[in-house]
Order: sequence, then C-alpha cells, then structure tokens
Amino acid sequence: MQTFCGLTTDGMLEYLAAIYKLAQAYDRVTTSALAEVMCVSPPAASSMLKRLQDSGFVDRSAPDGITLTEQGRLAALQLIRRHRLLEVFLVEVMGFTWDQVDVEAHRLEHSVSAAFEDRMDRLCNYPTRCPHGDLIPLKDGTLPDEPLTAVTALEPGQRGVLQRVGSKEPSILRYLSQLKLMPGREVRLVELAPFNGPVTLELLNLTNGSTNGESQANPTQILGSELADTLFVSVAS
Repeated sequence: MQTFCGLTTDGMLEYLAAIYKLAQAYDRVTTSALAEVMCVSPPAASSMLKRLQDSGFVDRSAPDGITLTEQGRLAALQLIRRHRLLEVFLVEVMGFTWDQVDVEAHRLEHSVSAAFEDRMDRLCNYPTRCPHGDLIPLKDGTLPDEPLTAVTALEPGQRGVLQRVGSKEPSILRYLSQLKLMPGREVRLVELAPFNGPVTLELLNLTNGSTNGESQANPTQILGSELADTLFVSVAS
C-alpha cells in the first residue's frame, strides 16, 4: 500500500477516512458534520481541513461540500482497509466479539506495519468484509460497488440476506446478536407499520430444533424503525 507524503499525523488520516464515510452516507459533506463525527469544534475541523487542502488531499471549493482528491481518497481507503482487516483478525484469530473490535482496531490501526497488514490478510484467508459486513478495500485502493437495500425499503413478503449492519455501537451489536440478526442471516419482511412504527422480520435460515419431523414456524423479530434502518440486505434479482 502506498505511503502518502504530506500526511504528517495520524489525525490527518482519521479526517480523510471520516470524510470518505460521510460522503458515502450523505449527498454533501459539511464542516459541521465532520466536526461532529470527529468530536471537535467546527473551528478545529476547519483548521485541519485547511491543512489537508494545502497538502492536496481535499477540495473545499466544490458545490457539493468537502470532497476528497484522488490522493485523499486513496489515503482514506488505506486506513479503512487496515481498520477492517484488524476487525476480522481480532474476531477470527484473537477471539473478540463483533461488538468489541471497532474500538480495539482504532487503537491499533496506526501501529501496525504494511507487512503485519499483509500477514493478517493471509491468516484470515483474504476476507472481503469486516465482521459488521462493510466491504474491505483492496490493496490497490479500489472498493467494489455493492448495491444493498435497507430492510425498511423491502416490500412485505420480500426476502434478502443481511449483509451489513450500519452501526458500531456495542450495545446495538450485542442486541442484534441476541436476536440472531447478523451478516449472513436470511430474512423476510413480514410487516412495516406506518408512521415509523415497528418492523417485523422473519428469520428464514435458522434450525428450529424439531426432532419429531414436524415443521415449525420460523421465528420473527420485531424491531424499532430506527434500528431496522441500520440493516442492509442483498435482494435476489
């Protein structure tokens, strides 16, 4: 992975990764939104943005807000790749649970070498996703495009395989584990109540434990709409 001249602090890389993620979630990246994500004041965020712009990593003149230059995008994906590989390594090799790895990976991501990163990749059999279902950027700085659908956008009766959970909040991840709603789980939307009401999902690929040959109904889980909005599935065409 390329080393980028001009990135003199770990904090600069953190900002680039945050800008990249905000751009994936919103149409426009603003200084105030970036400051909130980075837990700093808007003036502090603006000061860092000036440094990044002077170094050629961001452009603040675009009409759609703060954008990354190609060099900035590659630097951001470098850190994102390392973070997500660390998350996989921490789960598969170190025995951490998916609700613990975001914080641990954040502590380690600036400390490991490129050789360590490559060894993690090999030991984990070249993973393509982190434990939360986010795609892992490739070494060349590319990130495959993957159209996913929020479960709240499904039609009643429509099925999908849960691929990504859009939250790193440990309490949420632990709760989803209890509900058996983790990446790889196939679900069917049973009901989406109006006015941000509850969302009912049927879990389709669970073993029901029946020993007498009788079929049993698949279990269902009822979620609040805000939590359901963080679940993204791939839908068969």
